[in-house]
Amino acid sequence: MKRFYSHYTFIYPDTYLKNNVVELDSENKIVRYFPFCREIEKTEFYSGLLIFYPGNINITENLKTQIYSYFEISKRETDTNIFAFYE
Repeated sequence: MKRFYSHYTFIYPDTYLKNNVVELDSENKIVRYFPFCREIEKTEFYSGLLIFYPGNINITENLKTQIYSYFEISKRETDTNIFAFYE
């Protein structure tokens, strides 16, 4: 079981989260996500944007732009802090 937290999270195809923890099973499948209320042991913290999407999907610049727009953040703020995880 793995847990990830970030200020902004996008789960393909259309789930946008702010300040949530995403939990994955041993096969890297998303089990659940929930609001961050307190630190939980063995949770990895990332500053920026987490993107979870299937390995067979190619994330284009257009989709990244849509994600930035939704969260109302500029690309400059997160350009060096994009973390992508594949299911």
